[in-house]
Amino acid sequence: MTTTDISSSPALLTQEQRRVAERLVYGASNQLIARQVNLAVFTVASHLAAARRRLDRSGSSRAVLTHALLTAREVPPPSTTGPAPEFTEHDRQVIRAIAEHSRNAAIGEAIGVRADDVRAEIDAVVAKAGASNEVHLVGLGHAWSILRGDGAVAERTTAEPAGVVR
Repeated sequence: MTTTDISSSPALLTQEQRRVAERLVYGASNQLIARQVNLAVFTVASHLAAARRRLDRSGSSRAVLTHALLTAREVPPPSTTGPAPEFTEHDRQVIRAIAEHSRNAAIGEAIGVRADDVRAEIDAVVAKAGASNEVHLVGLGHAWSILRGDGAVAERTTAEPAGVVR
């Protein structure tokens, strides 16, 4: 008699890298992560650099790395206290652009604004979401199912009934 073991794909990150990455999705700085997990800031940076290499995102922003970590299911998305705000289509485009592009020029091109105006666009959506920064916003985008694992923005197809808590 044989059994078939259906297992998920092997983890790309080490346990220590995952501990660091779990805090990154909340938008924590390297300094804060270092304090939380009792590591040197340099070690935190090294773990994040290793995660970028393993996920083929060398040179990427923290937000792009967060999206890659969540898409690969290496870490869970951050917890939320409620449903997503009522984002406009432009807000969702901003979230997707932050998740996919590391440079303001590329984000601006993706959302149709000048690179000089990208920071204001990002700050507005971060504030609307109640996120601590754009990295946390990408994490919340996954938690709220706004960002799908394939990098696309999920469309809301039905309204949630009143009183539903995620």
